[in-house]
Amino acid sequence: MPFSPITVMWIWNAMHFLAMGIAFPYFPVFLERGGLTPSQIGLAFTISSVVSGFFSYYMGRLSDRAGRLKILISTTLLASLSYLLLSLGFDPITSVAIFTLLMMGGGAANTIFTAYSIDVLERAGIPRGIGFARIRNGGNIGWIIGTLSGGALVSVFGLNPVFAVSALIVGAAALACVGLKEERRERREVGAEIRTLSLLKGVPGVFLLTMSLVMIVNASIMNFLSLHLLNTHGASPFEISAAFALMAISDIPAMIYFGRLSDRIGRGPVLLLCLAVWPLRLALIGLSLDRTIVILAQSLSSLTFGGFFVVSIAYASEIVPEHMRGAYMGLYGATFSVGGIVGGYLWGSVIEATSYAEMFLYVAAFSTIPIALAGLTLRRREN
Repeated sequence: MPFSPITVMWIWNAMHFLAMGIAFPYFPVFLERGGLTPSQIGLAFTISSVVSGFFSYYMGRLSDRAGRLKILISTTLLASLSYLLLSLGFDPITSVAIFTLLMMGGGAANTIFTAYSIDVLERAGIPRGIGFARIRNGGNIGWIIGTLSGGALVSVFGLNPVFAVSALIVGAAALACVGLKEERRERREVGAEIRTLSLLKGVPGVFLLTMSLVMIVNASIMNFLSLHLLNTHGASPFEISAAFALMAISDIPAMIYFGRLSDRIGRGPVLLLCLAVWPLRLALIGLSLDRTIVILAQSLSSLTFGGFFVVSIAYASEIVPEHMRGAYMGLYGATFSVGGIVGGYLWGSVIEATSYAEMFLYVAAFSTIPIALAGLTLRRREN
C-alpha cells in the first residue's frame, strides 16, 4: 500500500471535513427551501443529533468486537450515499430522514476514525497527543478549504449539486481506507453490559460530564456568535466568515503544540489550562464594544477548543482499555450532540430574556463549572 495507516487517516479526516465544510452551512437553507419553518428546521437538527449520538455509541461498541475498519468504511459509505440522495431533491419529510441518515453515518464514522487512529498510533509507538494532533489537522485544513469554496460552488452550480460533490469526496475517503489492515479482534460478549455501565462511572463518567458541559459552553459561540456580530455590532458577512475562519486557522498550530506538550508534562495541566481560557474568551465577546476585538478573540479557539479537543481525545483513550475504546469514543462523540442541543435551547432562552452580550457573560460564568469538575477528575485519577 502506498500510504501508511496514519497518512490514510489524515486523508480521510481532510476529506470528511472538506465535504462538511462545503455542504453543512447550506443545510438550513436546503431545508428552508423544502418548505420547513425555522422551528421545524431546529427540530430536524435536534432529532438527527439525538439519533446520531445513539448510533455512534453502538457502532463504536460494535467496533470493539468486530473491528474498526469494516465499520469505518461502511459508515463512511452511508454518509456518501446520504449526500448523494440529498442532491436528488425529495419532499421535506424524506429530506429530513435522509439528513438524519447523513448525521448517523458521518457521526459514527468520525467516532470510529478516532478510535482507529488511536489504535494505529499506539501500535506505531507514537505519542497520542502529538500523533492525533497531526492527524486531526487534516480536518482543519479540509474545513477551511470547504467553507471557503462552498459558497463559490453554490453560486456556480446551485444548491443540490453541491451535495453530489460532497458525496464524491466522502466516497473517495471510504475508498482510501480499503487497503488498510487491522489485527483480528477477540470477540468479547460476556459481561458487555457491565463494561458499558463502567463507562458512566468513576473517572470516565465524570470526564464525559465535563465534556458535555464544555460543549454546552461551545454551543454559545457556534450557534450565536454570528448573530451577535450581525445584530449587536453590525458586522458584514465577510467579517463573520473571518471570525469563524480564524478559529480553524488558529487551531492548526495549537493542536500540534498542545498535543506535544501534553505528551511531555501530562494531559491534566494542559486540559486545565485550556479550560481556564474559556471565561476570558467569552468575557471578551460579551464586554467588547469593538467588533474587531470580538473577531480577534476567536484566535483563542486555539486554546479553548483546538488544544483542548486534541488533548481530551488522548486523555479519553487512556482512561479506558482498548477493547472498550470504540464504545467510549461513541459516548465522547455524543457529548457534542448533547452540548449542542442543551446549549442551543439554554442560551437562546437567555438571549430572549437579556441580550447577546449579556448571554456571553452568563456563559463565561457557567464555563467555570467544567474547570472545577475537571480539576476534581484529574486529581482523582492521579490518586
